[in-house]
Amino acid sequence: MPTGDTSIPIGLIRDVADALLKRPGAKVCEPSTQRPIVGLSTEYCSTIYVAGDRETLSWRVTEPVKGTHKSCEASFSVKDDDYPASQVWVVGYVHNHPCGAPPSPLDLSVWPTDAFKPYVAMAEVRLIPGNPAPAVHTKTAIEMASALVAERQDGSRIFLRYFPTGEIQQWIKKKSAWVTLDFCSPPEASSFARTLQCRQGALRLLRE
Repeated sequence: MPTGDTSIPIGLIRDVADALLKRPGAKVCEPSTQRPIVGLSTEYCSTIYVAGDRETLSWRVTEPVKGTHKSCEASFSVKDDDYPASQVWVVGYVHNHPCGAPPSPLDLSVWPTDAFKPYVAMAEVRLIPGNPAPAVHTKTAIEMASALVAERQDGSRIFLRYFPTGEIQQWIKKKSAWVTLDFCSPPEASSFARTLQCRQGALRLLRE
């Protein structure tokens, strides 16, 4: 730290993408349907955390965990060899989508949008609702986020970042900046919908 960003920096996401996308099945996708192949396509996920104190926080990442063709589960807690648990904060997750699809309803439900009504109210800040001790660098709180990485058939890569507020951002290389796509939430628990509920309708990724 600092990186010029209060959430998972693009440099870290790129480094993790390089590692995840080299794993077996991480880029396997059925060309005609653009859907993952059961038994071949594989999602991998890592936990992003910061460790240290207010003046010396550093970004860190766990070894990838292997999932299935459609999901994987990173750890909600980590053990760091350099710092005690009181100086370790989980601040996000990063995983791959073999077919470059946007975040799924399951992805967005990892961070509860509200501690008591997770499918009703959106958090007003990019921090875990009710988190008693957020990670702080000097005077700046580290914002919780998850990231998604994928590689298209043409070799270009997609980098997405999404927050407990439901805000979904895409990294645009030409602008060298994160661009907000929309604010979305998972469907209500009683709903049969399989897509995100977004303010502007269906979520659309940008092409460069």
